[in-house]
Amino acid sequence: MLIIAAIFLGVLIYSVFIRHDLVIERNNSNVPAGPQTGLTKERRQEPAEAPILTCTDSSEGEPVIISLSKSSGSVGDTLEIKGCNFSGFEGDKVAWIENGSGVKGILRGLPDSTAKSIRITLSSPLCSRDTSYSGLPCGEYLSLIPGKYKIYTEPWGKKSNVVDFVIN
Repeated sequence: MLIIAAIFLGVLIYSVFIRHDLVIERNNSNVPAGPQTGLTKERRQEPAEAPILTCTDSSEGEPVIISLSKSSGSVGDTLEIKGCNFSGFEGDKVAWIENGSGVKGILRGLPDSTAKSIRITLSSPLCSRDTSYSGLPCGEYLSLIPGKYKIYTEPWGKKSNVVDFVIN
């Protein structure tokens, strides 16, 4: 009996700790008394796949962020956003960074930015509105402090996918 218990325990440990792609479903209803375990079946758990993003360059097309040059950084760092359809009005290349409270700040592309690559420098504070063509003062600002943020672009009023970013 001890050998059977040791073998069963070894198989269970293998199933739980080594075979991480298996999910053991337990049947808690009507589990018979005695040496029955209540383990009823196993099924494979497929790993979650990231969505595949593709870009199709077109004038005023949907903006898509494919990647960031890094997933975290500090104020003063330069970040590259790669994708497509980033050009807005008058060829502007801007991105937005938004904190967990929904306050956003504008990230203006550096002069070498293109419709497929926006290079920005993380500065703080950032204006919460795009006042480029209004001539008005900013008024409200976002200060970048350590924490989780979302980065996206929004040329021609079309919002891209959102990418997570951490300020250290």
